[in-house]
Amino acid sequence: MQATAPTPNPTNKESILPSQLKVLHIISGDLWAGAEVQAYTLLTSLPAECDLLVVLMNHGELEQRLVQAGINTQVIDERSHNGLKIIGKLVAVIRRFAPDIIHTHRQKENILGSIANVIASLRNSKQHWRRIKSLRTTHGAPEHNARGIKKLQIWLDHFCGKHLQDAIISVSNDLASKLRVNFPEHKIHIIENGINVKQLRAAEPARDIRADHTSAFHIGIIGRLEPVKRVDIFIDMAQHLLANAPAEHIKFHIIGDGKLHNQLITQAETLELRQHIFFHGHRTDPAQVIAALDMVVMCSDHEGTPMTALETLALGKPLVAHSVGGLREILSEYPMLLVDDHSPTGYSSRILQLMQDPPKAQLKEIYTSTTNALRTLALYHSLCTSKNVG
Repeated sequence: MQATAPTPNPTNKESILPSQLKVLHIISGDLWAGAEVQAYTLLTSLPAECDLLVVLMNHGELEQRLVQAGINTQVIDERSHNGLKIIGKLVAVIRRFAPDIIHTHRQKENILGSIANVIASLRNSKQHWRRIKSLRTTHGAPEHNARGIKKLQIWLDHFCGKHLQDAIISVSNDLASKLRVNFPEHKIHIIENGINVKQLRAAEPARDIRADHTSAFHIGIIGRLEPVKRVDIFIDMAQHLLANAPAEHIKFHIIGDGKLHNQLITQAETLELRQHIFFHGHRTDPAQVIAALDMVVMCSDHEGTPMTALETLALGKPLVAHSVGGLREILSEYPMLLVDDHSPTGYSSRILQLMQDPPKAQLKEIYTSTTNALRTLALYHSLCTSKNVG
């Protein structure tokens, strides 16, 4: 049977807390995207009884936000350190901080953190060898077929997950089914992403989104401009919508950056849509952007439990999404918002149906930051009290 994430009683936190649990998180921090947003939300939602240290591989938005939140943060810049140097510095951090739990995020950090953990434990070899309990969060499924050195990295990642880490957090049931192909079933724990609803709803709508088109219906897509996000479908969808609805009443917004940026601008220009589609680039205020939109579209080929989807529902905005991965679970009670026809016409047809009377979808309690933090904390405690098999 697949392991289920521990479910603590939120009214009795002390029952799941060892005294001053020390937790080390290892995160890339190169972007401010879904994985980073979720890591930040978790770190700022864990109770004060947790002594946290976060090691990032890059300076950037995540570092700034963690420091502002008062969380102990250290950067080992991967731009000036190779893999061996990073491992050496991680070993020093582990020995100095002596965590009860090591929690890694993303493939490279899983590998570096696992190897450093083993090396750090070797100094106790004359006594009793004890590897610190370790787990990872898998935020989404692989996006590309691996080749060359990337294939080796994936093999190392799988090896670490199987033999050097004690648990794997999956953010959705769908993702867990994919993880079972490569990892022992008993190590997989489903803990859905969560958001701070109160904080989110305090955000003021971004004024520049509506600008001179306050009476228009504004539709947006938020995410990296990478193939898996299928922003190309969004642009073709816009053309179909404009052909079937008053053009001056609909505006489209693309929020994000990535390697397809120029290609997508060319696509919009070729379709003569630049007066209707606005490219905003990467932004660090997604809540404000969503608050200013009338509808959000997610037409990715696959998704785990995307933070954008949770934020959209929490803000009371309709979300039209591809019926895939964690999106099915998030919108399970609102099938009218899920699209099976993964094509421009499939999305535009559904949007035309919903524009006049969008459903009032609500965010489930399981997707809140409090629930996410308590369930993660319960897993930490379970690992700390389980027998160490070294």
